Amino acid sequence: MDIIQGKDFKYDNTCVTIGKFDGIHIGHRRILDKVLELSKKHNYKSTVFTFDFDYFKTEDEKRLNTREEKRKTIEEYGIDILIDYPFDDEIKNKNPLEFVKEVLVAKLGIKCIVVGDNFRFGKGAKGDTKTLEELGLEFGFEVVVLPMVEYEGSQVSSTRIRDELGAGHIKEAHEMLNIK
Repeated sequence: MDIIQGKDFKYDNTCVTIGKFDGIHIGHRRILDKVLELSKKHNYKSTVFTFDFDYFKTEDEKRLNTREEKRKTIEEYGIDILIDYPFDDEIKNKNPLEFVKEVLVAKLGIKCIVVGDNFRFGKGAKGDTKTLEELGLEFGFEVVVLPMVEYEGSQVSSTRIRDELGAGHIKEAHEMLNIK
């Protein structure tokens, strides 16, 4: 697996997913499965685009995994490329069009993207799946939107898993993280 930490990269023909991927829970795994399926079918490079999550860290928020654990899990999953992009002022201030055009199209040569139905991106999280679909039509890439995965009637998320752990619900957290 190619591991890129920073902004200096150039690829073509990628199938991308974007997110923090903290904990790599069963929802993330559904997305990764779809990325791998489409990459194999179309001979694309499977790509996980994540942000250097040190920029998101607050004192109150604990991470479910370290950067190294996340990398190891994604590599074991069979992903071709992991981009660990710095979440700096430049990227924070890109609107959805700029992000798609300057990063996904110009740097990744994107052919498809797989995201969850709650996906948001761009400055102020102004872009959503509808925005992404419109930009996909404009720039010629496929957009696959998957529904959120539920566990016991509620959506699975890293935040929910942290809450379950905080409440001492280890079994539930392990099931959402697919830990046996």
